[in-house]
Amino acid sequence: MQEHHTFENGLKYRPNYKWPESGTERDCPRCNEYLEIIENVKTYFGKPWWCAPCQWQFSEEDLDKIETKSKAK
Repeated sequence: MQEHHTFENGLKYRPNYKWPESGTERDCPRCNEYLEIIENVKTYFGKPWWCAPCQWQFSEEDLDKIETKSKAK
């Protein structure tokens, strides 16, 4: 039987995500619904933007890439 291991402080896969300014608003590129900004706390290990309807996370970099691609079309 395999032993189960956990990391006491969790794993932050990319701790240097650029967090948006408070009050910034953006729409989801997948469903056009309002994105929520997640509070940047030590215990959160995901991306800063959350789309509740899609259940999808986005970073500032993700959204910038998507905007650049859509403007190029």
